[in-house]
Amino acid sequence: MTWFCKDEEGEKGPFTKDELQNLVYEKTINAQTLIRNENENDWRPLKEFAHTNTKPDDPEQSVESGEQFELNEQTSINKPIDNRETETDALRVCSQCRRSFPEDQVVTFDDQIICSDCKPAFVQRVKEGAGITTLLKYAGFWVRFGAKFIDGIILLVIQWLILIPLFMSGFGSITGNPAEIASDSKSFMLIAIQQLIGITMPAIYTTFFLGRFAATPGKMACGLKVVAPDGGKISYLRALGRNFAEWISAIIFFIGYIMAGFDTEKRAMHDRICSTRVVHK
Repeated sequence: MTWFCKDEEGEKGPFTKDELQNLVYEKTINAQTLIRNENENDWRPLKEFAHTNTKPDDPEQSVESGEQFELNEQTSINKPIDNRETETDALRVCSQCRRSFPEDQVVTFDDQIICSDCKPAFVQRVKEGAGITTLLKYAGFWVRFGAKFIDGIILLVIQWLILIPLFMSGFGSITGNPAEIASDSKSFMLIAIQQLIGITMPAIYTTFFLGRFAATPGKMACGLKVVAPDGGKISYLRALGRNFAEWISAIIFFIGYIMAGFDTEKRAMHDRICSTRVVHK
């Protein structure tokens, strides 16, 4: 029979009985660690499958499984995770943050266990029509700034690779007379092309990469991606709308970007407008 254990980082396994016992001896897991075997989906504390070498007759250490694990005195101390004293040993795992809490400190919604810390963000996603999500690790302000900086450099290089040949060909036939340069129709045309490229290139760049890969090259380099509230990929249309929504974040003195540093889900204003999230892969 194989076994699985769960901690804040998620599910681990499978382990044989001996491997799981070694984790106990190494103090990698303890009596409160949630485990299950390959035949069950119900996560229970390890102590329910174990006996101790100091209290072999303790009725609380009853064994319902055919296999038992040995716990020493230090490992079997009945203290809940986060040092929270409770009247019950029953622990529930929050489906959002994966931490364990006593039953009286969580709520159940659509078969999902939600702790008090995750409840506000969870309710917000439900209001936005999102599905029930698993753990999403939201990206903070500075890592997003780094990704945006990388994308800005890439876009700047692409734009000038297009503009330099245009300027060279456009101004090649113009004399050095300032009055002639100012009145020449090619000058106005080149300026218009420059503005057009400055608008369309970021839109094409952002729409393609977010719609296809859920991340621009800058975000890929920083290990980030843009997702819908339920953790799924966003559409090309939403990616395009998000690009133009960033204008709003920028024109109000970049306050829309700064909002990401204070929002519980690290959302900038354009994330709120388009109902998107930037998360770590």
